[in-house]
Amino acid sequence: MRPLRPAIVLLCLCLWLCLAGAAATPALAADDDLDAALDRVIAVRGLEPFEAPPLVVTPKFRLGQLLFFDPILSGTRDVACATCHLPGRGTSDGVALSLGVRAVGLAEQRRALDTERVHPRNTMDIWNRGHPSVRNMFWDGRVSEIEAPVSRFQTPMMDYLPDGIESVLAAQALFPLAGEEEMLGLPHDRSAPDLPGGHGDKPNEIAQAAAGFDEFEPQRFVAVHDALMRRLLGQAGTPLADWQIAYRRIIASAYPDMLLGAVTMGDLANALGHFQELAFVTQETPWDRYLAGEKDALDAAAKRGALLFYGKGRCVACHSGPLLSDFQFHSLAVPQIGPGIDESGDDRGRYEATRIPRNLYQFRTPPLRNVTLTAPYFHSGAVKSLADAIALHLAPPAAARNESAADALRRESFSPKLRRGIALTEDERASLLAFLHSLEDAQADSRALIVPESVPSGLPVPALDADG
Repeated sequence: MRPLRPAIVLLCLCLWLCLAGAAATPALAADDDLDAALDRVIAVRGLEPFEAPPLVVTPKFRLGQLLFFDPILSGTRDVACATCHLPGRGTSDGVALSLGVRAVGLAEQRRALDTERVHPRNTMDIWNRGHPSVRNMFWDGRVSEIEAPVSRFQTPMMDYLPDGIESVLAAQALFPLAGEEEMLGLPHDRSAPDLPGGHGDKPNEIAQAAAGFDEFEPQRFVAVHDALMRRLLGQAGTPLADWQIAYRRIIASAYPDMLLGAVTMGDLANALGHFQELAFVTQETPWDRYLAGEKDALDAAAKRGALLFYGKGRCVACHSGPLLSDFQFHSLAVPQIGPGIDESGDDRGRYEATRIPRNLYQFRTPPLRNVTLTAPYFHSGAVKSLADAIALHLAPPAAARNESAADALRRESFSPKLRRGIALTEDERASLLAFLHSLEDAQADSRALIVPESVPSGLPVPALDADG
């Protein structure tokens, strides 16, 4: 074979380089097009990076931190707020339905000792709940804040809500304390005999104080809160335990301008709310870095997912604002598992709080920051993966043969915003997932720093190994 002449070699090389450059150009242009398209979305919607408040540790923050992790607030002295809001599980608990009193273990290993005590709903995460856009709490919004013309709170306690509640987050903290399946338990319960610090085999005087009241009678909450204050601070004529003396000192430091006898559970709820507002704030997400101008913070899949989220996917119809939630109530006809709220075993969502028929099977739109950390999903925890949660949004459920009347009502309640269905390819669904992953806080694991080594009661601090 004759060797190619140098001129021909040079010509072939130039031709190859030109072809290679032409092949590379569309990919580069595609990335540029994605950024240009996202820039238009950002400008039209006024999207800005999320700003986290500074974490300032004050005596009030410290009081809220200790109360959040101390099981002493539960009737049986074995459940803290953190039992179901674990930093190591994205401030949720990793199980479908919350397990409060009369259960053992943490996260996915937690199991009920009494199957009658399973909570009927999935534990909501608590990221960013101190943000001004958050105006209601719980899946059914039964605790809410209204400005008309001054801020006031609507809660099951009605006019019995303690004076001076500072936020809807603080108001929310008052209610798990009185939930039989959450932290209260029943009057005949006793604490486990092996609890340390003299807490073993104690009667549940908190639940005993609530005996005789109907479940949602406002005075019942007052009775529970007053009994908890007596437990924490002790009573006149009764020797104080060392841990009660410690709590007296910590509370006095948090509220130096108040007499100890004037401090109420409302003040402790304010400390709990203050702690959560500062401790559980998302920051350092790739999406926020992108909004700040760092174009390389998202890969191409996440950028395509963002365009789908704000465009064809119509996610923003409900997942809007800085926390990606409208904090309104919608139905996705999510399957019901567990005991439900009412006697029939059903859970009719917002209707349970309002008794307004149009609210049947509606639940509050979950915020999406750190949503990748909080499986399983929806009010009943019936959906295990985020991919399946996306799929549930895309098509209304079909009628099933021999479906119950409740199932038919649930199906018919499916949100009108999504009733036409949304056709997304597998690649588009994968892109949406990539965008949702860009909402994950890169510093989420560092929340282990806010888990105290111990609490005043001496009871075990509910924390996973990942929490520190």
